Amino acid sequence: MSVWYGIWYGGAGYASFDPEAELESFSSIQEARDALYDRFHGGSFPNRFNYVNRDPESVLTPAVSEDSCIHLFATPHVDYPDRHVFFGPRGGVRIERC
Repeated sequence: MSVWYGIWYGGAGYASFDPEAELESFSSIQEARDALYDRFHGGSFPNRFNYVNRDPESVLTPAVSEDSCIHLFATPHVDYPDRHVFFGPRGGVRIERC
C-alpha cells in the first residue's frame, strides 16, 4: 500500500491558496475516495486531517458539495496530479488518471 497526497477543491470550505500547507495524506486511493463520499454525506463533523507539511489537526470538517474533488499526487511534490477523485453524474465517486 502506498501513501497518496491530496488537495481538496470545491465546496463551501475548500478554497486552498497554499497547496503545500493544505496537503493531506491518505493511506490509499480508496481512503481518499471514502473521504470524499463520507464528507459529502456527513456534512460537518469532527475529523482528523493528517497534513504533510504541518501538524495533524482534529477539526470540524467543512461541508463538501457535488462539485468538490480531490487531486491526488503520488509524491508530496504538487506539480501535476496523478488522479482526480470526483462525483460522477449519478452521485457515485469516480477516480480517473490525469
